[in-house]
Amino acid sequence: MDEITRFPAARLFKDGRIITIAQGTNKHRLPLFYALPKEIVSKAKEYLDFPRCPYDPIWTDKYDEQINDDLFLQLVMDSYAWAFWQFIEVPDKEGNHHRMTENFNHYSGDFPVWILCYRALSYIQQKFEEFGFSFPVLGSMRRGIEVPWTSYEYFFSMIATVTPKIIEEQNWQPTIDDAWLNRTPEDFGKFASRAKTDFYRAWTHSRTKIGVMESLDTDENETEPAALGRESFEDEIISKLRIEDFIKTLSPRDQQILKLKMQQYTDQEIAAEVGYSTHSAVVKRIQHIAKCYDQYVQTEYEEYLKSFD
Repeated sequence: MDEITRFPAARLFKDGRIITIAQGTNKHRLPLFYALPKEIVSKAKEYLDFPRCPYDPIWTDKYDEQINDDLFLQLVMDSYAWAFWQFIEVPDKEGNHHRMTENFNHYSGDFPVWILCYRALSYIQQKFEEFGFSFPVLGSMRRGIEVPWTSYEYFFSMIATVTPKIIEEQNWQPTIDDAWLNRTPEDFGKFASRAKTDFYRAWTHSRTKIGVMESLDTDENETEPAALGRESFEDEIISKLRIEDFIKTLSPRDQQILKLKMQQYTDQEIAAEVGYSTHSAVVKRIQHIAKCYDQYVQTEYEEYLKSFD
């Protein structure tokens, strides 16, 4: 059963008029828009001045251009996916579950948990009807009656309430657990982050056997490049201290920062050593170094594979 069937169009009756708002259209997301707090809507400032009285947006076409703009849909979808992410529970290696703490934007759009957050949108809308954010309620409001801004705290209390219900009803927890415990480098986005760095370390040192398929035709003393994988390759170049080769590709100051970081200096101590006024500048340089390292490893890995040709 597709999403359109599960969540039928909204039909409104008022003053002898009947209108139908099709599921999947931007206008169908208006109840979700009116539930957003001002702090979140301010991310798309164009919609801070959108009328808080839902009469004209629903019953006329006066605001259809704004509603049908991609920015409107992006605001609603990104806001709810990001909020839903905050209340997902993920497992640790011992099987215990804890609330999501990692940044939503550090993962790619291909990550299954990231995808589920967007799929949750219609389910959230269905649940929000319990809080009064529904088309029958909004559609019955007279011209001039405004919907007050939802407080930031109340918005997240609603999300915290509906998230576990949706996950349980849709039986998503097994999918979440499997996706979380078996993350791959491709699941991470382009942003350098502590979560991404920690993951790469964990992958390199404890997950080198995951996803490896041994060839039945290979001598047991011979290693195929497919069996090695990038994670094993990265472990190899580190074990051979080829990190020194990478350091040589950096600017003198970045070299100094990286060496101090490897010596367990704090960001504040590094800032003092290299002449930065604040530690935030060091953090930015470390993020840049991390991106350079990722590119370096990828290039080296490709050269490594060529040696098997």
